[in-house]
Amino acid sequence: MTTVCFVVPQDEFQRLFLQQPVDVLNAAAVLEAEGFDVRLWDRRLASLPPAGVVPDLAVLVTAVADRAQCYPLDLAPSRDAVREMRAQWPGTPVVACGPHGTHLPEVTLRDLGVDHVARGENDSAAVQAVRDIVSGRALTPVLPMAGTYPDLDTDAWPLPAYHLVDSGDYTAEVVVEGRARRGPAGLVLGVRGCSYGCTFCHLPFGTRMRPRAVSRTMREITALRDRGMDSLFFLDYVFGLHPTYYDDLCREMTGTGVRWTGQTRAEVVLRSDVTRWAQAGCTGMWLGAESPGVADAGVGKRVSVEKVTAAVRKLGDAGITPLAFVLLGLPDDPACQADRLVDWAAGLPALFGLNQLVLRPGTRLYDDLAARYTGGAAPAHWTQVEDVTRRYRSAYPADLDDQWERLMRLPNYLGNAMATA
Repeated sequence: MTTVCFVVPQDEFQRLFLQQPVDVLNAAAVLEAEGFDVRLWDRRLASLPPAGVVPDLAVLVTAVADRAQCYPLDLAPSRDAVREMRAQWPGTPVVACGPHGTHLPEVTLRDLGVDHVARGENDSAAVQAVRDIVSGRALTPVLPMAGTYPDLDTDAWPLPAYHLVDSGDYTAEVVVEGRARRGPAGLVLGVRGCSYGCTFCHLPFGTRMRPRAVSRTMREITALRDRGMDSLFFLDYVFGLHPTYYDDLCREMTGTGVRWTGQTRAEVVLRSDVTRWAQAGCTGMWLGAESPGVADAGVGKRVSVEKVTAAVRKLGDAGITPLAFVLLGLPDDPACQADRLVDWAAGLPALFGLNQLVLRPGTRLYDDLAARYTGGAAPAHWTQVEDVTRRYRSAYPADLDDQWERLMRLPNYLGNAMATA
């Protein structure tokens, strides 16, 4: 029997949550059904691999599903993982999956020193790369030879290989009676894709909405609940955007006793019956609020601050705790450049999470701006990709570090709110 070990690198810095690597569990389940012996080494939890395991093939996932949309440019944790794999398993070939290899395959291959990179969605690419390597069909370091691996039919997959993890090790924001805290939570992905065109956002699942059968999603929810998970996070990028799917899902979830949070956009909230979400167990919902100036920042997200405010109120009125993503450093953002963003965030009747703008390969914003900071040269290493964002921030006409520190001190910043919960 061929043994395959999936490896998840450590995060590049401390995060509020540690969510299940659901894409790894998907791929593992498919491979197990095909007769492979599959193991998991999540280096965020364990410094050493599973005892006594010497795999025939190692699969490094450079950014798991919940990180893929905002994948890190710092590859140091992945390099560390490869060095440790080489030390622990000197004869084992390593294939890297993830957005890094998908967008810059030759750079990632050289930077990590792996044997192969597999291009495509993490779970589908991992399954097909393992098949090709084990069968001897992998004739080049970059897989496949052209393009990306096709998306496999997720409805045909077995349930994720939940037995590979201790569900209690993975956390998300859990909202109970309006108060957010860090707690054990499962991760569910019902609809892949996002049809909006924000230029700063990396879309690992593309722009086409790809819903699964509601019955399939409910099987996963039931399996997680049977493993003691009464809280979930929906990774779907725009909850409610596919009305038929989400209406049917909420109908099925009503009465299950499962609490959940999700993420969506203000426009979707304003045209949805969010009381149905609440009846189905929704206790918190994230909005991509970004900035009060996002509509004027030229990034393809023309959502007015008035719509964000109305959506926050509508969620609150339905008994759903509103949560807002704030994004610092958007280009041509009048609020950020005039130092109005901090006061706006402080006055939001919502908890907020904080991100800094990062220019990532695979986004239109990177394509539009990177050449200004590289002289038009293609990057040879991921450190040069990191330099693009560093130079962008250095040239920004406002003190982003000062605004970041002030935002982090606000009482409605999620990290501070959870610390007092």
